[in-house]
Amino acid sequence: MPLVTAEMVFSLFGLNDRVQVDWGRVTGAGEDLIAAAGSRVSLFTASNTGYVLSSQVDAGGQILSLAAGLPISSGAAENIVLGLEDRVVLYGSRQGALVHLAETQPEPGARFADVALADLDGDGREEVIAAPEGMSSLFFYRLFGQTDAELRLELLAIRVLPGPAQMVAIFRRAENSTPVVAVAYRRNSSSGLLTLIFTERGFAEGPALAELPALVMSLTAGDLRTGPGEEPAWGGSDGFLRILEADGALTSVFTSDNLGSGIPALTAGRLAGEGTVTLVAGTPEGYLFGYRSPVENSAPDWAVRAGSPVNDLAVSGEGRLGLGTADGGVQVWVFSGHNSLIHTVRSGETLFTIAGRYGTTVQAIVDANMITDPGMIFPGQKLRIP
Repeated sequence: MPLVTAEMVFSLFGLNDRVQVDWGRVTGAGEDLIAAAGSRVSLFTASNTGYVLSSQVDAGGQILSLAAGLPISSGAAENIVLGLEDRVVLYGSRQGALVHLAETQPEPGARFADVALADLDGDGREEVIAAPEGMSSLFFYRLFGQTDAELRLELLAIRVLPGPAQMVAIFRRAENSTPVVAVAYRRNSSSGLLTLIFTERGFAEGPALAELPALVMSLTAGDLRTGPGEEPAWGGSDGFLRILEADGALTSVFTSDNLGSGIPALTAGRLAGEGTVTLVAGTPEGYLFGYRSPVENSAPDWAVRAGSPVNDLAVSGEGRLGLGTADGGVQVWVFSGHNSLIHTVRSGETLFTIAGRYGTTVQAIVDANMITDPGMIFPGQKLRIP
């Protein structure tokens, strides 16, 4: 197995429940780490020592899912979407605090176990796709309003499913194509999976698989293979990771080795310094497994022990891996392949001096770490040196 250097740059325990994570530009000061546990959602911002808690709020009910995005307008800060027992709630950062912005009408017994965001109709504003595990339906919500006082989340559509909803993910079959909604639903002891595409006449059903070989525990999508577009991937209750292609039919094109007792966490994104997407799976045994695109070999490209049972994963736009544990912890990891190393920024250093030290260029470091502002580095920051 190829070598990888993994460094945990932030760790916090004591959130007292299963932790879900995501990344978003919520405060307007770079990418923030979002963690939800129990009824509380916490926002962490980058600092010289890693990450610090900048704000926290009680949502008033058990948080079952979260996603970051849904800006009010182009260029505006992102917001936090929470799936609760009976509704979907929107929070935003205002003057350093998380505040309630809008919520849907209550749906008793829904239990919104997963939410995803995508601009389904091409109007420039994302819609909310919510999967209620207590119902055999998929809910679609649209955000209306241009100011905080005007904001409201209204029901756009409901799609009936063959069984209780489980997970939802978004993928594109080709660049700039209409987003495709992939939804997993429970079917006795296993799951089914179907795809939906928004059209002028409503949602049209695409390729589907009525019976998968296991229960879906996690669902994601990304550019994982050599063909055009993205592919959905799911982690099963049998410990296997599978990738599907949706081209006329929904076909399983990849099955991993057995990775553990199950795969409750799965994400896909470009890790810092990597030129392609990495598919990362997390297990209850506390392991992370990475598959670099194009994913072809059943054995993972690398494996790292996280130390706690993994509950949720998310890759930031800067290539960092956020991890929520099943025992109340949140972590941030930075990975470095065999052809690079990690440099910790010291006081007074610039990208120019760091590049000179290692015989590389400023642009190479910027590209390897997906830095948006080369002037904004800080002491204690971890940089991957190609």
